[in-house]
Amino acid sequence: MKQIAFFYTHVKPVKRFLLILFIITGCAASPSQKSKIIQDPHETHVAIFSPDTISELIQQKIMRISEKKRFAHRSEFNLGISAMPSFYLQRKFSPAWMGENGGVLLADDLLEEIKDCKKHALTPEYYHIKAIETLLNTVRDPHHIPSLMYQDIAADLDILLTNTFLLFSSHLLFGLVDPETVHIKGESFDADIDLAGVLNNALKDHTIRKTLQNLSPHHQEYLNLQSALKTYRELAEKNESPRIPVGETLRYGVSHERVRRLRNRLIFLGDLKATKIKNPNYFDADLEKAVKRFQFRHGLTMDGLAGHQTVAALNIPVRKKLRQIELNIERWRWLPRDLGTKYILVNIANFKLSVVERSRPIMEMRVVAGKRYRKTPVFSGNMQFLVINPFWNIPTKLAVRDLAPRVCLDPSYLTAKNIKVYKNWRNDSPEIDPALISWCTLTRKSYFPYKLQQTSGPHNLLGKIKFIFPNKYAVYLHDTPDKSLFDKTLRDFSSGCIRVEKPDLLAQFLLKSDPHWTEEAFLDLLKSSARKVISLNEHVPVHLVYITAWVDNNGGVHFIKDVYRQDRRLANALKKRPYQLCKLIIDDGTYFSDDLLVF
Repeated sequence: MKQIAFFYTHVKPVKRFLLILFIITGCAASPSQKSKIIQDPHETHVAIFSPDTISELIQQKIMRISEKKRFAHRSEFNLGISAMPSFYLQRKFSPAWMGENGGVLLADDLLEEIKDCKKHALTPEYYHIKAIETLLNTVRDPHHIPSLMYQDIAADLDILLTNTFLLFSSHLLFGLVDPETVHIKGESFDADIDLAGVLNNALKDHTIRKTLQNLSPHHQEYLNLQSALKTYRELAEKNESPRIPVGETLRYGVSHERVRRLRNRLIFLGDLKATKIKNPNYFDADLEKAVKRFQFRHGLTMDGLAGHQTVAALNIPVRKKLRQIELNIERWRWLPRDLGTKYILVNIANFKLSVVERSRPIMEMRVVAGKRYRKTPVFSGNMQFLVINPFWNIPTKLAVRDLAPRVCLDPSYLTAKNIKVYKNWRNDSPEIDPALISWCTLTRKSYFPYKLQQTSGPHNLLGKIKFIFPNKYAVYLHDTPDKSLFDKTLRDFSSGCIRVEKPDLLAQFLLKSDPHWTEEAFLDLLKSSARKVISLNEHVPVHLVYITAWVDNNGGVHFIKDVYRQDRRLANALKKRPYQLCKLIIDDGTYFSDDLLVF
């Protein structure tokens, strides 16, 4: 579904008595705004439930919604009110949730799923649950006289249930937040799904719950995070163990009161089993193993020493880790539901590339990703080409910002790095003398039509292999002649592209379905200096993600440093509650929120 938005309504809370007042008085409005069929609900009563009356009321309310242009702009990648006019138009405005006898069908199924939405790190209050329950109780009251006020409330309930389903389903499908609003560069998958049609089918087949359950991600990583969410919620309800005081590094063989605190903290977090020991202040071998286990789960050097970094990580409150799990559940909703039978997954935050086939990782390697000020973007693509012995066309921005100052200081720099300068970016552009360019006067705003190209060879920054999955960011995977950076814990050194640790193995994986490229033929080509572009006969999906919490195959929950500081940005975005119209249209133009049971 392409860029469908819902309307954010931020209003002041309305006092609780307005709810009672509304139920008593109904939706009174000025006569000029009413059609002939609508009369004062205090004076008019209908003998029986009237679907036609509710249908006409729904039409009037939806038409007024359609006139409100404000909700049609794109603020978040979610769907709510904007799909309702087409939904009800398809139904000729007939009630969607009510049977001919006035029974509110399937509303309870929707409410059950809403109440269970916490397992998706969502909040039931986002979906008007209190307002729906209040309206349902009113409509289902056996002592209620079927008046026009009753019909009006029934129409509001029908519209509210529809809005709730569309909003909740879009959150399950796309997430609450558009990644483009929290990442400088990033995008979510673009599913062409008609949620209005999905709702119609679910109502027709009586499959509201099953339909909603099928919309959420079913990736094993998502399911594992849901289990971790449950575990850490239970942990957060317990009395958290005391913080470990700052002090000297604790290591095997040391006896100290702080060791007892360390031991208790590791037991609380599940990295150490609680057993009876003679001296809990002594740093024994089991405690050292537990420290290493904790360090492994937190992306720290596994030296078994409880130093400054390890103690700081141990002292992070459980509720903060719980929030980190919730943030990453949201991120998994941004990914395509079908990642592919085989695919490449690059976790930028963890600097790790995984090759997955039939849901099992078959290859892993370290990567170098973009610097904090040149972040690697989040998106999905398809691997289509390999370039053996590539040259490097240096992006204009890098040429002006990074290379120009170096050439200014050292005019021989380009020659030393085997970089040629061409008049422009055309394929037939002639090579020119670098001395013709005033390198020392260039600024970021300077006109720079020239192309700088580093020739292929052992000096080339792209190494021997370039992996191309076409995208608007001009980001690709590539080899590198500098292998030392892979030994670093934090590997944010590139200008946005991704350097891979084992390019030859990755290339052989991508070529294994092509009979022309046996391992021997590929290695012979790699040894040569010939430049060759290889088109892959099987396009393999590539997913660049930014995940700071995940669960490994052994059930260990991992938390790593938020190197791009995206967790805070996402958390702030998620704090902005999606206020929706609970009483969707009031004749005097007043909108209500459902904070205090007001609809």
